Amino acid sequence: MKFIHIADIHLGVKPDRNKPWGKEREKHSWQAFQEVIDRVEEEKIQLLLIAGDLFHRQPLLRELREVDKQFSRILDTKVVLIAGERDYLNPNSYYGMFPWKENVYFFHKEKMDYIELENLQTRIYGLSYHHREIFGYLYENIKVKEDGYSNILLAHGGDEKHIPFKTNELKKSVFDYVAFGHIHKPMQLVQDKVVMAGALQPISCNEIGEHGYFIGEIESHICHVEFQPINYCEYIPINLKVNKEITGEALREFVTEQIKKAPSYQFFKITLTGDCDADTSTEDEALEQLDRVAQVLNFCQPDYNFEKLKLQYEHQVIGQYINALEKMPQDEITKKALYYGVEAMMAK
Repeated sequence: MKFIHIADIHLGVKPDRNKPWGKEREKHSWQAFQEVIDRVEEEKIQLLLIAGDLFHRQPLLRELREVDKQFSRILDTKVVLIAGERDYLNPNSYYGMFPWKENVYFFHKEKMDYIELENLQTRIYGLSYHHREIFGYLYENIKVKEDGYSNILLAHGGDEKHIPFKTNELKKSVFDYVAFGHIHKPMQLVQDKVVMAGALQPISCNEIGEHGYFIGEIESHICHVEFQPINYCEYIPINLKVNKEITGEALREFVTEQIKKAPSYQFFKITLTGDCDADTSTEDEALEQLDRVAQVLNFCQPDYNFEKLKLQYEHQVIGQYINALEKMPQDEITKKALYYGVEAMMAK
């Protein structure tokens, strides 16, 4: 049986909305979802697993209709989905009441249940969120039928507020495959068995690296999966250690060259560390104006000349503060207190 496992599609999300490319980024979640449906259709995938957060928030009726239209393209494929913490089933949600196509199986309950797909000889277990937070270990001690069917757990969680789980417990379980969503980084927690699909596309610049989905096959209770990237957007980190001799122009030229070499779907998160001139403003605002720079984090520390400051402010609080701390044992705590104290006073 061939299947595709996706999660955290976040239809309706608006990443980088304050950037020139924000409008284009709004389309990426829908484009990536349609690309998956294309792959399902082309390769005649038998099962599509959607492990929560198909939508970024409570879906609009027109959004549900658009998704159902996509599902109608793959009527020979069984689609099984659960609601996550973002698109949880509240009492007024269109999501829980929507009349899906006959090939779509939606877990409505917040307690463990299962569906049987007789033609695939497969049983799928799962539950949907009815609240934003679920603290219990709901994926442990599940009673699974063992009668020759393949058994799959469709799940969403992985932190203390969203159905925590123990990987080793799932590794020992009788499930042939555990299809997770929630954590946006794709990873195989247990090779070919317990897999976090990751977000189909990143929804913020903090989600570094490739995103996509997993395609796999289960044959005689043996599973194998492979990651398939989707390249509408990928955030790349650029970590720069600077000093006060490096000019802002040099920084901008270096970053510009890195961007020119990169594929057009890559966007950049820049982190600056090191020392900078205490009397010169940093260049982070100028860097943020460069094409495809999503964020600049400036962790540079001003290279203070404490002897000069002590003389300049000899009869003021800053000078007295520096003088007092220099008389203390020069361990790491004292050094930090000297730096952060002077920084706070200089900022006033």
